[in-house]
This record gives sequence, C-alpha cells and structure tokens, in this order.
Amino acid sequence: MVADGASDGNYRPALDANMITVTMLGSGSKGNAILVDGSEGSVLVDAGFGVRTLAKRFEAAGRRTDDVHGLLLTHEHVDHACGAAAACERFNWPVYATAPTLAALRVQPSGAPTQTVALASSGPTRVGGFAVDHAPVPHDAADCRALVLTDVRSGSRVGIVLDAGDVPPALPEFLDRLDLLVLEANHDEGMLEAGPYPWPLKERIRGGTGHLSNTSAASLAGRCAHKGLRGVILAHLSETNNRPALAIETVREQLRRHSWRREALVAATQRAPLAPTHSRAERRVPAPAQLDLWC
Repeated sequence: MVADGASDGNYRPALDANMITVTMLGSGSKGNAILVDGSEGSVLVDAGFGVRTLAKRFEAAGRRTDDVHGLLLTHEHVDHACGAAAACERFNWPVYATAPTLAALRVQPSGAPTQTVALASSGPTRVGGFAVDHAPVPHDAADCRALVLTDVRSGSRVGIVLDAGDVPPALPEFLDRLDLLVLEANHDEGMLEAGPYPWPLKERIRGGTGHLSNTSAASLAGRCAHKGLRGVILAHLSETNNRPALAIETVREQLRRHSWRREALVAATQRAPLAPTHSRAERRVPAPAQLDLWC
C-alpha cells in the first residue's frame, strides 16, 4: 500500500473509487506531459514530446498508452502540444482543448489532430471519468488555460497550472479544495537576472505573459493550502534559471506559513518520469458532467 501523498516506483493503475494519481512523464521547456488517473479512467494533460518519446516515457513509468481515454491541452505551444496530432493518430486519443487552442493547432507545423473536442466554454466537460473545468491564465498563447480535473465518482480534484505569466485574481478560487496541485515554478528571480539569457528573453519570461517564478508559485500554493491538499508537484522548472531544491524550499516555506506540513512536495524533471503522487479521497461528491461535443 502507498500512503496518501507518497509515491513508489512500481505503480500500476487500479481503478480505485477512492484514489486519484498524478504521474509527471516530464516537464520543462523541452516538453510536458502529465498522466492523471482516476476511479474510472486516465487522461493525459499535454503532449509536448514526439510519439516515440511519449511511448518511452509511458514505458519508463510502467504504463501503457492505451490506458489513456483522452488528451487535454493547456495551450498550443510546442513544448505542450507538438506531439498531439501524431499521438491522436497513433494512439487513437481524442484531443480536448478550448476552441481557440484547437484553431491555433491547425496552423502548427506538427499538424492538427483528426479527433478533437472543444471544451465547454462554461461548465465542465466530461473526459474519461473526469469533469474538466478550465480558467484563463496570462501567457503569450492563443488561449492558455489552468485546469481542474474532478473525479466524477469520488469528487477528488487535481489542479494544473502551467505557463502562467501572472496569477489572475480569480485563479485561487478556481483552485479551491484541491487534493493534488501541479504548479509551475519556472525560475528563481535572482538566477534569471544573473543568468545567460538575452535581455528580451528575460523580459518575456518575467513579464506578465511569461512564466511563474518560485516566489509567485509559492504565494499561489499558499493560497491553495488546506488540510485536504495531499500533494504539490512543482513543474516546468528551468534547467538554466532554477534548481529543484531551491524551488521546493521557496514553496515549502510559504506552505508552512499556511500550516501545511505534509512531506508530499516534489519537483518534476525534464528528462524522466517522476514517481506517481497519490491522494486517497475522503469524500464522495459526484461532479456535474457535460456531454462531449465532437467538432
């Protein structure tokens, strides 16, 4: 058995009515992919790797690509969506995203997926046993979105925030009552300032439509902290302008100020899957579901 919030290296999915699991297959500027398992199925969030790399990451995590019921995209940038069209074709995954993101994919060099579903503009969309809600975050993309996946059977909630240049006022409320949180902690402000990036790139990263710093991530994590939050996974760390230990230290300090004392705070890496993070639900609250609309 695996304790709440803990991970082991030999996880095999079981459709447990009380368990929700997040496995980071990789996260960073060279590619992002997040596997979320619930009581009735599995969903992949983002496909920022080619299909061969995705297949290898699944194998390294002890998983199969046919476990996935659908691919959700946060936005169209290549490190989040370059594998979407090929994965849709090879693995028969329907691709879910907002209408502006789906439109942006049609002009991407990697091509447009053949099976697409536009997320409902208001209210949740049902994807593989999850009710998926989304909220806008500022980023230089067509329509970048934070996501909350609510397991329909148990009511467990996973929040995912990637590529947010800032924290909109409504975002903390959108992330209310999470069981697990995946949160971008892209850069340390001091390391970015002193680092080798050219000035225009530094301005893009720390501008209002770039990426969250450790400090901004810590502040948001603190506002999401509550006794039911089982684990926090830091994502999209820069290999040049951040260090995992520094990001974890910065976020942990803020979480402790909000009386969150759990040990399940980890940082995802770019180069290999992270062991899964689990949460065992304490409630059974059915989530509303939206019928899928194929486009």
